[in-house]
Amino acid sequence: MEELPVNPYPLSKVEKEALEKIKVKNCKVAAEVCKAIADPVRIKILEALRQRELCVCVLVDLTGLQYSTLSYHLKQLKDTGLISSDKDGSYLIYSLTPKGKVINSLLPVLDDRF
Repeated sequence: MEELPVNPYPLSKVEKEALEKIKVKNCKVAAEVCKAIADPVRIKILEALRQRELCVCVLVDLTGLQYSTLSYHLKQLKDTGLISSDKDGSYLIYSLTPKGKVINSLLPVLDDRF
């Protein structure tokens, strides 16, 4: 592994070590999560699930999407581990995972501030 140059910009030993860790870090998961939340519909779904776990029928009403289109968005969120689903009788109930709660906690900070 090639070390980061000290010159022309001086770095402390601690900074160099931190940058070396970043250099070899696999950022694929973070990029996938960013891609998953890079859609206004999926952000609405996450915000709704912040209120409580919800069935698909409520999410269809909330988004105005057809079931098939909503299913695509839910799959994107589920594949990245932001939401999970459980069957409750004839209802499919979606909820935030711990990872989804962390990501979701950032959304209000970004909302309407940029």
